[in-house]
Amino acid sequence: MKFFVHALGAWFAAEAASGRYSRPVTMGIAMLVARLGTPTLALMLGSLIYKKLRSEGAFGQLQTVPARKPRATRG
Repeated sequence: MKFFVHALGAWFAAEAASGRYSRPVTMGIAMLVARLGTPTLALMLGSLIYKKLRSEGAFGQLQTVPARKPRATRG
């Protein structure tokens, strides 16, 4: 349950930092997240770094392995 609370707080903080909410809402979220402590801060910074890398196209060249086609059954 603690992990869920910290992850939710980090998600709100990352959304607030990206400019999704108005300034008064962002300040309130920042005060609440500050009370959650270090795990939330670490998750928030990680999510901000991931969002920035993704928006800059760092993961665009990663290719997934194509799915195997099912074999035709003879019947």
